[in-house]
Amino acid sequence: MKLFRLISFSILLVNIFIAYKAVAQDDLLKALQAQTQAQTEREIVIATFKGDRIINVATNETVRKNNLDFRVSHLFGNVGEKSGGGPHNLYGLDQSADIRIGFHYGLTDRLMVGVGRSKRNENLEGLVKFRLMEQTTDNHVPVSVSLAGNATYSARSKTFFEENIHRLNYFSQVIIARKISTRLSLVVSPGYLHRNFVEADDKNNTFSLSGGMRFKFTRSSSVILDYSHTFNRKDLQTEPFDVLGAGVEIETGGHVFSVMFSNASGILENDYLVNTYDSWGKGGFKLSFIISRMFPMGNEERVKKKK
Repeated sequence: MKLFRLISFSILLVNIFIAYKAVAQDDLLKALQAQTQAQTEREIVIATFKGDRIINVATNETVRKNNLDFRVSHLFGNVGEKSGGGPHNLYGLDQSADIRIGFHYGLTDRLMVGVGRSKRNENLEGLVKFRLMEQTTDNHVPVSVSLAGNATYSARSKTFFEENIHRLNYFSQVIIARKISTRLSLVVSPGYLHRNFVEADDKNNTFSLSGGMRFKFTRSSSVILDYSHTFNRKDLQTEPFDVLGAGVEIETGGHVFSVMFSNASGILENDYLVNTYDSWGKGGFKLSFIISRMFPMGNEERVKKKK
């Protein structure tokens, strides 16, 4: 009888152990499945902005690998009569404050290089941008962060510069962006500008803070706004204005067409951040537009990702 009870008790213990082990394995399997699902859902947020620039302010976006982005930016003259515009020059359309033609190429999906030529100050430009962090759909990474910088060389005549080294300017920035929803995207960007040659009352080093937004009101149309402010330039005889831009962005097939108004003096940060002397209040805003066309340069198949 005692032997029978001992055998029964042993069988009971074995059954309890087996059941416990099965439950534990099931819980472990569920945990692993949940982790795998979370990792699968942790996809990169794409198309925070449609281009690498809103109006004046740069975005976190880069050109994808083996793609070439050809961009033409045009900045007309001032609209208001108090700032040199008016009907006599068709509200600035007869003038051309600045034109930039640029080529941006994606070395990888996160690294972009480019060259450009700007009419104002006859600047030749080299640039680089790297996507350091990318926002994820599950907010594990809440923002996208890109690092960008450029160097410009002015080809103006020798009467403007005593030495060739004075022709060089450098600009670098950290670009922090977030896609709030399918309609709204925001960006903020602290920047640092070094100019080798400045006027006697100015400073070689300038810090700036810029921000911007894009709001989609239809499937292919968006309102775009941006703003830039520079610091520590109160000792200037003529203090420049902050730069404000507003406009509309339209997607048409492979093109992105933007029409904007801005009081910026030029297209490059190296110029407009420190040389904008036109005020919106006096009609010192200019019509501008950007046309972008993307050319695939390779046959690589890309993996589609969720927005």
